[in-house]
Amino acid sequence: MRTKFLFLCLCLIAFFLPYRSFAHAAPDDSYEERLKTAELAGDQTQVESICRDWYQSGEYSQGVLNWNYNALMSVENGAILITQSEHDTYPALMLQNALDVRPDITLINFQLIENQAYRSRIVARLNLPVQTAGATPSEFVLNLVDQISRNPQHSSPLYFSVMLDKSRIETDKRNLYITGLALKYSPKIFDNVAVLRSNYERAFRTDYLRLQLLPDRNPELAARLNLNYIPAFLLLHRHYAAAGETAKADAMQELTMKIAKAGNREAETRAFFPSAASDTMVLTSMNPKNLEKPMKKVTEKLYAAETELSNAQYELFLQDLLKNKDFDALMRCKTTKTDWHALLPERARNLPDQVIFAHGHPDDPQCPVQNLSREAAESYCAWITKVYNNNNSKKKFKKVLFRLPTEAEWILAAEAGLHNIVYPWGGQFVQNNKGCYLGNFKVDEPCPDCPLAGAASDGGFFTVKVDTYYPNNFGLYNMSGNVAEMVQEQGRAKGGSWADEPANCNMKAVKTFSAPSPSIGFRVFMEVIEE
Repeated sequence: MRTKFLFLCLCLIAFFLPYRSFAHAAPDDSYEERLKTAELAGDQTQVESICRDWYQSGEYSQGVLNWNYNALMSVENGAILITQSEHDTYPALMLQNALDVRPDITLINFQLIENQAYRSRIVARLNLPVQTAGATPSEFVLNLVDQISRNPQHSSPLYFSVMLDKSRIETDKRNLYITGLALKYSPKIFDNVAVLRSNYERAFRTDYLRLQLLPDRNPELAARLNLNYIPAFLLLHRHYAAAGETAKADAMQELTMKIAKAGNREAETRAFFPSAASDTMVLTSMNPKNLEKPMKKVTEKLYAAETELSNAQYELFLQDLLKNKDFDALMRCKTTKTDWHALLPERARNLPDQVIFAHGHPDDPQCPVQNLSREAAESYCAWITKVYNNNNSKKKFKKVLFRLPTEAEWILAAEAGLHNIVYPWGGQFVQNNKGCYLGNFKVDEPCPDCPLAGAASDGGFFTVKVDTYYPNNFGLYNMSGNVAEMVQEQGRAKGGSWADEPANCNMKAVKTFSAPSPSIGFRVFMEVIEE
């Protein structure tokens, strides 16, 4: 629900607003061009004077100025914000120098980096050993990212404007987190949706988006700039809806569609919202008590399911979709069938099924669901959130959010109160003192006490029942092995699987994926919204 939406957001930014679609050369005597000249000359006194004159003249779009205000409010104190064009740079400079709005932020214009003197002043101001000579703007920015990453004591968080052409910045997109009208670069995982929500609800100016009382000097430019809000607002809508905050979700949808209509992107944007029919679905055979019962406490407000989601649990969801005649969702959420025999190691391909599936077939009800899309996993979480929150029968909590965990939350649950451990059971070995394997991995060395020694050395060729092996200190089964578990970070799963060697099933290991896989499933986490 949080950073899982990042790649889609990046795609939406590129789709809704290619910056070249409205970039234009400003007249030589414009305030933008005068500011550009002063910036390149490094004349801060002149920059401040031009900004004050510009503000007093009133010769600017109020909508563009409000947009830049919210862009500045999207970043932390003392941050570096890399911008793209005159539209997300010079109005922000005016706010800083004429109105003293967020003067703590260092603005770096990507286009001005072409100028050697400009980039040299940036390096001197930031006190970082960034290569300046001979580097392209993209190389310069990547060097800047690298130096900040290598200097954990550096006090300046790094952000990119949502207008920046992402194709020019070949950094790891998993380290970019949308926080409003900016993307924070952070190798460390954090809850960007909480930051986005706080920015939107407490810091942003949004009245001008809902109601325009005065005519704007450049309404077309303001409307196109405002399209940049859509990725963040879609993320907020999903968050509000999943949390059961219906009024806020509805208001966010209305505002997003208003922005899309003004920017001629109404049809494209509407496709990202659920239909009215899906919003009113209530037919279910699920019992809210059964949804909360398997949850084990991780933190004060966060719980994790004791097992990976089973085929039986997922089948109830598919049945609900069928009852509600949501055939589109049913097609999206169905699992992909697997030819398990084709995945057997060569040494086992002639074994009979009673040996291969001695501990259950991967499609059995109590084995973990796998070979499904990330969208399907998220749809399951959204559905059970709706089922739980809309049910008025006696339950432990009034309102919760079922979701995939962040990578940091998954590690917290897997460690179960221990720290710097290799595996969930606390040790660094994958076999106990009798030689028995402690998880379902890809192994060849036989377990001496296993009746299938030499066949499935750890008890199963593929997946085994979700409550097999011993749980960790929180009572969570198979945090290592069986199926790798999706997390919110796009294309990443934790814990390793039956198809991975033990070294790739430890706390730090990450399994990447881009499509459904028979070795990847998920575990549901529950966040308490209202007790």
